Amino acid sequence: MKILVIFTGGTIGSTLSDGWISPDADKKYQLIAKFREVSSSQAEFDSLTPYTILSENLSSRELNLLIDCVRENLSRDYDGIIVTHGTDTLPFTAAALSLALGGDCLPVVLVSSNYPLEDSRANGLANFAAAVSFIESGVGRGVFVSYKNREERVNFHAGLRLLPHGELTDEVYSVGGPYAFYENGAVMRNPYFRENMIPALGSLSLCETPGMLVVTAFPGDAYTYDLSGVRAIVMRPYHSGTLPTSDPSFIHFCEKAKTAEIPVFVTAVPAGEMYETARLYKEYAVLPLREASTAAVIMQIWAAVSLGKDIRNFVQSYSW
Repeated sequence: MKILVIFTGGTIGSTLSDGWISPDADKKYQLIAKFREVSSSQAEFDSLTPYTILSENLSSRELNLLIDCVRENLSRDYDGIIVTHGTDTLPFTAAALSLALGGDCLPVVLVSSNYPLEDSRANGLANFAAAVSFIESGVGRGVFVSYKNREERVNFHAGLRLLPHGELTDEVYSVGGPYAFYENGAVMRNPYFRENMIPALGSLSLCETPGMLVVTAFPGDAYTYDLSGVRAIVMRPYHSGTLPTSDPSFIHFCEKAKTAEIPVFVTAVPAGEMYETARLYKEYAVLPLREASTAAVIMQIWAAVSLGKDIRNFVQSYSW
């Protein structure tokens, strides 16, 4: 079993010093050394480091470097690839890799840590060990995220379904639940997971600025956003998938977008019944995306702009 580990920085590759968490080039050696101490796995590891950052500084440059690095190594003599990554932008990188590589590639597992590895609260080693077992088990192809929430087993999430983190929490969740679990040394498929094969985009080079406006719903917003240069709008609704459709400011905002022919998507709309306020989505040209992660939709829009595709058709072509 041979695994390529691609190190990109993040908390899993950082050290706490004088109250600040900063990238540490030696951490990649510590991660694998710690893994050897707790595991009987005979896996061999190669490593690459295309860049080193804290993930909040992620840009198109790093995303393109990582996509190219992973794609170049998929056809080499590896059984799987592990990417170490920071938690802040984990859902966005997972979505970007999922779009570029599709759902039928060698298993690519993103691994992060909630604290630096020397902290007793850190889950980085558990996430890494589970990722190795996932690749060894052969139970999945495509892009996944290995992550252990507090008081839980390690879960494996499909890359295009990862949800952005909630406020003041480092726990990870995904639309529809995990693809698989790691418990008692074994990887088990989730029997309730709804499979959705993602086609690979192949060559994908993300442009520097896709021209998106992302708006989170909250009471009192005046919706006076400047729409010049905006190609698409992503609305993050309230948890019920609702927006203030009776608010004159919101209505005016939607009318401006409609006149400018800017598509407006509302993400994370639950399956099943909707509240009556959502009846007006069609009238306002707001496109609800059922059970769609905001991070995934953002990356789809970014990909569509970069590839010169029609944004509305491209995003809606994905089956949520």
